[in-house]
Amino acid sequence: MGNNAEKRKEAEALYAAKKWAEADMLFAALKRDGETDGDLMHDHAVCIFQLGRKKEALDEFDRAVALEPDKAYRYASRAWIRAAMKDVDGAIADYKKAIELDPEDAIALNNLGLLEEQYGMRKSAQERFRRADTLKGILKDAGVDLPEEPEAAPTPPADPTPADPPPSSLWREMRSVFADKKSRQEFITFIRKGFRT
Repeated sequence: MGNNAEKRKEAEALYAAKKWAEADMLFAALKRDGETDGDLMHDHAVCIFQLGRKKEALDEFDRAVALEPDKAYRYASRAWIRAAMKDVDGAIADYKKAIELDPEDAIALNNLGLLEEQYGMRKSAQERFRRADTLKGILKDAGVDLPEEPEAAPTPPADPTPADPPPSSLWREMRSVFADKKSRQEFITFIRKGFRT
């Protein structure tokens, strides 16, 4: 078991360094050794997704949800993958379940609002945005009050593109977008135009 603990630590370090292929191999080896928990399944799914194996990643997220059906983050993570795979209905269902389990998940609220907006459900989307903004205090008259970066929370996967690698930190990227009033307004306009400039 000590060997698996070392393997797990190494896999997590590779994951944090975004060395997806190497982390994938170690997570797969841990699973072959009988290791199964929601965090391992989640992190392995992110690696698989980053390597372009989207269907396999979704299957792994399904296993993570089955292991921990009462954990909101499992549904929110799977929702993100479903949205990336253009399964908007599945993503909406998962975000709703995540919010049912954790009504104060501002990110899930915001992401659900974005998907509902795509479906023309503007009133519902605006209510989700309002609740998300209220919960996190993202938009205040005097500036932005973003939470500190969580210590152990894994970063949601980004759709890999050769020309545009994912940012090194989701929170740092959010801070840079919301650093000044002009940037915030440009971002909000970009979202409201359906991610078009």
